[in-house]
Amino acid sequence: MERLISHIKELDSISGYTKHERIIAGISNSIEEEILIKGSTLPSINQLANELGFARETIVKAYNALRERGIVNSKHGLGYYISNEDLDIKMNLALVMYGFQTFQQTFYNTLRKSLGTRYNIDVFFHHNNMDMYRSILENIKMKYGFYVVAPIQSQEAGMQLSQFPDKKLLIVDRYQYLNDNVAHITQEFELTLNNIFEELKHRFNKFEKIIFYFKDGSDYPIGIKKAFQKFCSIEGISFEIYEEYEANQLQKNAVYFTVGDGDLWPIIKDAKEANYEIGEDIGILSHNDSPVKEIIEGGITTFSTDFKVMAKRASQYIKNKELIKEIIPIELIIRKSL
Repeated sequence: MERLISHIKELDSISGYTKHERIIAGISNSIEEEILIKGSTLPSINQLANELGFARETIVKAYNALRERGIVNSKHGLGYYISNEDLDIKMNLALVMYGFQTFQQTFYNTLRKSLGTRYNIDVFFHHNNMDMYRSILENIKMKYGFYVVAPIQSQEAGMQLSQFPDKKLLIVDRYQYLNDNVAHITQEFELTLNNIFEELKHRFNKFEKIIFYFKDGSDYPIGIKKAFQKFCSIEGISFEIYEEYEANQLQKNAVYFTVGDGDLWPIIKDAKEANYEIGEDIGILSHNDSPVKEIIEGGITTFSTDFKVMAKRASQYIKNKELIKEIIPIELIIRKSL
């Protein structure tokens, strides 16, 4: 009983949890750690109320919620006990992502395969929209055994995530610091891309300028823009930044740098119509590799994180619960386009 009470009291510091939610989470955590097993007797309503200083109605509300999920039952003379330790909350995982582009689909498919049939994954997309992000986190809180989140990188987004227990949360893709006990498997853009741009410098110098497409406020990683602007300023490279590519605006002797594929395909189309040779008349650099980019027009030069590796490492953490803080490298893949 002491360890169960301790688990419940540990949640006092997490903002956003009501008293009955702390009881539910504490019991669920205790089952996951095998402190409670099937048949274990729970404290009586009066015992738990006295230990926690909660009203009896709060304890009843928590026990009834657990009973509705099939986790807890009660018998006359026996009281409340654990009736099912194979919990839905243990088996269900919430995956919160920016969207479902090719690399994010790769992450999902690899994670699902690596975890196996023991886990059900529900996927939610916030599209870098703070209202949507806030709504998703509020709706999934307390309903899953584990949370894998690609966060919006802001102070408010961090506050939203602080409502989740450290041991049930994994930050992926974009880094968001919460505290030293929260695991993350993420990318790092600014320092890594500076090295990548340095490697590409002699290729950039074959052209007059770089035209970069970046949508502020979108799901594009802001670290890419910061690294690009800093590199060009230091090296004295001429550059222009636009939100999106407009058809038939292709300029010869320029490098076209795209973050989103929605800009890449029209550029390739216009280059073919203008009889420009990609890699000679214009250069192309694209974020996030894909099988199509490997073969189209002799290959598009990309820089990309291996999301299969990220997903496999995420699966290991979810299964083993050994704290991980890892940056997955961004790799440059040089092809004909640059």
